[in-house]
Amino acid sequence: MFLIPLIAALVGAAFAVVVGRQYLTRRKPYQAIWALALAMFGVAAAFETVGQLAGWSDATYKGYYLFGGLLNVGWLGIGSLLLLATPRVGRVAVIVMVLISLICVVAVLISHTNSTLLKAQVPPAGAIDVPGALPAIINTGGSLLLVGGAAWSAWKSARAGAPRNRVLGLAILAAGAFIVAGGHTLARSKGIYILQPLSEAVGIVAMFAGYLVIEARRELVSSKARTA
Repeated sequence: MFLIPLIAALVGAAFAVVVGRQYLTRRKPYQAIWALALAMFGVAAAFETVGQLAGWSDATYKGYYLFGGLLNVGWLGIGSLLLLATPRVGRVAVIVMVLISLICVVAVLISHTNSTLLKAQVPPAGAIDVPGALPAIINTGGSLLLVGGAAWSAWKSARAGAPRNRVLGLAILAAGAFIVAGGHTLARSKGIYILQPLSEAVGIVAMFAGYLVIEARRELVSSKARTA
């Protein structure tokens, strides 16, 4: 069972490194935010791997919940917003998300975990007493921005006659984001908690694949320019 979150952790970390390196050369703000959010995803999946392998503790579950249950989807959504909105709106959104993140850190630090529920392989809802409104607001808003932003960009690219790899990559990325968000929602609403780590692993692999498809043509063009 621990192999599923381990795959998610490794893919999330690789994804963060790729986007982070691109930010260092292109200096696009959304790349910095996505790299940060993807690093959070990888850290959350690493905590989940430890929890699955060695049993959950107060520290491992709080780490997983903070970076995975609260922060990474919201920050991924902010990255998507920076692609679609004006710089001023983007700056305001980043400031708001920073404040929300500080609230999340405090909420998790002062929270209590349920030792009985932590004995489950995938702890169910109620394993931590952070107010439910906090993850609901952050993850709903972040998911809408992430999935909606990718889907909107794919539609616009298709309408504008963009290269096929860009349209296809955006569609795959949107599908991956939907898998992560949908898996979490289904797991919590139906109580099928195994869907949570599974959707994370499948979703992040799809998102990374979509991103690589988008970047494939850019790298090809760049390579040709260097050899010309």
